[in-house]
Amino acid sequence: MLGRPFSLSGRVARGRGVGRKMSFPTANMTPREGMLIPKKGVYATVVNTGGKEYAAVTNVGARPTFGGGEVTVESHLTDFSGDLYGKKMTVRFIERIRDERRFENAEALARQIEKDISSARGYLSKEGVL
Repeated sequence: MLGRPFSLSGRVARGRGVGRKMSFPTANMTPREGMLIPKKGVYATVVNTGGKEYAAVTNVGARPTFGGGEVTVESHLTDFSGDLYGKKMTVRFIERIRDERRFENAEALARQIEKDISSARGYLSKEGVL
């Protein structure tokens, strides 16, 4: 209905470092009060930061595997290494992959993240987004 993919913009904030410990570092955004965000779940996305675009997997939700909490937007940029804290980023939501859900443990979540990354790359490649 927008005529383009839905997107969110904001500054990268420090998270709890859980993704980094699992070898999936994320760039985190906490939505401002009243900001419209997509339904909780995992998405194939494209993140623009520093004038470059990166394929990404983005979780919108409360991280139920690790006790929940406030809703965040966490993007794992698949081909990026570096420090994004405090930098502006825009997340374009291309395709919804799955619902957010609670996993038994971090290892089970890591296995699913690998599958999500593969799915995201497939969607982004098929759509010719990157």
